[in-house]
Amino acid sequence: MKKFVICLFAFTFVVAAAGMTFGRTMEEEKQAVRDYLNVVDAKLATAKQANNKARIKLLHEEKAATLARWYKLKDEMENAVPVVPAPTSIIVNPTPVIIVNPTPEAGRGVGLYINGGLDAGLVGFSGNFDYDLSGIVTRGLSARIGVNYVYGTNPNGNDEVKAVSAKLGAVYYITPFLPDMGLPLTWYVGGAYLLPVKVNEGRTGRWGVEAYLGLNYNVPEMGIVNVEIGYAGLKYAVDQPALKGMDLKLGYGIIF
Repeated sequence: MKKFVICLFAFTFVVAAAGMTFGRTMEEEKQAVRDYLNVVDAKLATAKQANNKARIKLLHEEKAATLARWYKLKDEMENAVPVVPAPTSIIVNPTPVIIVNPTPEAGRGVGLYINGGLDAGLVGFSGNFDYDLSGIVTRGLSARIGVNYVYGTNPNGNDEVKAVSAKLGAVYYITPFLPDMGLPLTWYVGGAYLLPVKVNEGRTGRWGVEAYLGLNYNVPEMGIVNVEIGYAGLKYAVDQPALKGMDLKLGYGIIF
């Protein structure tokens, strides 16, 4: 079904190009091709995160075919014989040669995310740094280090808490097992060990853990909208029961 949708998109592009070749300028045609390649690149980034080899191959073929169609169309527009009314002599300047550089595919080496919302049932914020381990361990796996900040009243002990925790964990992309609905979506699961490094009232933190299901929506040339839902626990003080609750965070990320 996805292959059919991509082929239909490609057919629509060809028909549109054929119908508007002499209705749009070279610069307009160039921009149209660039916009379409941006969409293909966003889908390629999504497919690579999911290690969907069949879709990666199909999108690379579509990208190559799009460029081939562009070069053919460019040649036709450049070699078109201008209509010169007789008997007036008009000097027609040749159309300058325009080279379309394909948009670089989005990388996956390093990701930086900032989000906020509920953390263990309280208000919280986090910053995460993801490093892709493809080629080192297995494709789709990334190491995650980061920092969490949570504040509010622990419902298990009616204790006011403000805590900063360092985290060390991992995320694994599971997009092939969940629907992307034809959009540049990537799904992942993840978990991390938390170490409280600063707690209010000078208390010493103990330990914590978190696990979550995440979703990234790739917005071409802008970044990634990120959503995470999960569960976390934090033992932030010796004399207080552990803080436990749901995680629900919304954020923004970029991939270098």
